[in-house]
Amino acid sequence: MDTKIPDSEPRSVKILSVCTDPISWAAMTPLTADPKRMQRERIVTFARRHPASQAFDIMRTKLLKDARKEHWRTIGITAPTAGCGKATVAANLAVSLARHDQLRVGLIDLDLRHPRIAQIFGREGPYTTQQFLRGQCLMEDFLMRLGDNLAIGASADSVICPSELLHGPGAAHMLERLREELGADLILYNLPPLLESDDCLGLLPLMETSLLVVGAEFSTIPDIDVSERELQTATRLLGVVLNKCRYDADQNSNFQA
Repeated sequence: MDTKIPDSEPRSVKILSVCTDPISWAAMTPLTADPKRMQRERIVTFARRHPASQAFDIMRTKLLKDARKEHWRTIGITAPTAGCGKATVAANLAVSLARHDQLRVGLIDLDLRHPRIAQIFGREGPYTTQQFLRGQCLMEDFLMRLGDNLAIGASADSVICPSELLHGPGAAHMLERLREELGADLILYNLPPLLESDDCLGLLPLMETSLLVVGAEFSTIPDIDVSERELQTATRLLGVVLNKCRYDADQNSNFQA
């Protein structure tokens, strides 16, 4: 997937510092999900025919209960290492949440070394995640809208060394603005893996709570233990999702609060 960057100077560079109006959902680029792609990318909550979709609905209900009780709106989803399927879990959970018509949900891909969300949904906007984090575009120009209530911020461009960008004050400012101006009940962030670089560590303090995705027969116990301790130190660990389980359908995603 090629990244399209407009030739002209982004029209919002001088606006962002003073713009505090709510983001216009109607102005976002509409996104139509291809059912065959959703099936191929294992987004089981899209068609809801797969038994595993029930596990995500249960996870959704538990998450909503805790989020409403604690007034959380930002949730970081990470894993000990790459290969655990955290982006797939994040996308499934976002689609499941968006089935509640009264909810507005955001899904933002901050795994800049290995972005997956744009590939999962088969499209990216005209601006990259880097441009968004640097404040070089209006947020509604960066975001895409699936249906009426799911805003997706993702691009396919990868960054070799993104930690300086992710940990900088500019990125923190843009994520705080997104929280305040998007008008979403929940924003899910697909974060980088915890143990492969310092990319994730600098983002955790910006998250109100977190989920840890581990791969069955893939993630090691020591890696899981270290990851849990890191998350409990930096933010609130909401639960652990056991992914890629080969047991019964109702155990494919085991949420442990």
